[in-house]
Amino acid sequence: MIDFELEQMLENPEWSLVLKHYSVLRRETKERDPEFDGWIVRQNEVEGVVTERLPRIHGKLIAFDLLKFQLSGRDSGVFYKVTRTGENMLPRLEEQLQDLQAQLQVAEEATEEDAPPEEQELARSA
Repeated sequence: MIDFELEQMLENPEWSLVLKHYSVLRRETKERDPEFDGWIVRQNEVEGVVTERLPRIHGKLIAFDLLKFQLSGRDSGVFYKVTRTGENMLPRLEEQLQDLQAQLQVAEEATEEDAPPEEQELARSA
C-alpha cells in the first residue's frame, strides 16, 4: 500500500512539504533535547504551502498513516508526530522528487534545443 501513498505524495507536493517539515522539526528538537518525545504542536504555517490547505493536508497525512495526532488538553491543542511509515517514506519521496526534477530539466533542455534560433534567443533573454 505504500506505493499508493508515495504516488499520492508525488502528485501533491504540498503534502510532502508538510511531512518533511514535521520530520525536520522532530529531528532538530531531538538534537537539542534528548528527552523530547517527538510530539510537535500543530504547525499553522509551512513554507511553500497555502495556509488554508493545511487542515486538509494534515487529514490526508493522518489517513495515509504518515502522521498521527493527539489532543493534549484545552489549552495545549493538537500535537502531531511523523509515523514510522512516514519517516521511511521520506527518503524514497526525496529520491523520486529529484528524479522527476531531473527529467523535467532534461525535457526543458531538449525543448530549447529543438526550438528555432529566434525562440532560443528569446528564451535566453527572458
